[in-house]
Amino acid sequence: MTIRIGIVDNDPYALTVMKTLIERLDAGFEVIWTTDIGAVAISRCVSTAKRPDVLVTDMAMAGADGPEISRAIRARTSQVGVVGVTSYTVSSFREAAAFSGMQALVAKTDIANLRNAICDAAQGKAYRMPIKACDGVEGGRTSEATQATNGEAVRFMDLQDASNYIEDQQYARQGKLSNKERETLRLYADGLNTKEIAGRMGVSVATVATFERRATMKLNARSRAHAIAICIRRHEF
Repeated sequence: MTIRIGIVDNDPYALTVMKTLIERLDAGFEVIWTTDIGAVAISRCVSTAKRPDVLVTDMAMAGADGPEISRAIRARTSQVGVVGVTSYTVSSFREAAAFSGMQALVAKTDIANLRNAICDAAQGKAYRMPIKACDGVEGGRTSEATQATNGEAVRFMDLQDASNYIEDQQYARQGKLSNKERETLRLYADGLNTKEIAGRMGVSVATVATFERRATMKLNARSRAHAIAICIRRHEF
């Protein structure tokens, strides 16, 4: 299977090196474009004609940086995996990468994990990097797509969960229910349980619980039933 890849890095030399490196990593990798401008990368990722399966983005760039590019893409489409790369310490950018909707963050020199991260991102999955690859920490593999940083776990999200998260952040800033939060409450009102709602919406049970919690908080409701009552009164559904 051919994986179509776009690359963005504002260092022209690094861009050339990264393109050559990625094309040598796997016979199935095809770099369809490169750019040193973040806005161009965003535009191409949301274009049906130029959209890659995976965007590989540098984290620290002048103008739009990696997290900004990832958030902009994730707000518009869930069809492009995003893998962050950096020449600096990975832990310095891990939280920003995860919460901007990326599927992985690896060091530019970490060849094996870069290949695997691209393959997983192309399938819409967060990459489960071995712990020993994370800033020299020894150990086995993580049970989820998490890496330790300052004693806490940062979870990289699959494509759909990442898109849901970014959408929720946008609605939260506006103080309104997101479409997913509204739909979750509507399905509870229709009598479905959490597992049934997860299957209907194509998300995890944990994600449904997140939608419910956020909706309840935004509505200043005391319970799920109270949140549903508020929505009915406001004609939300």
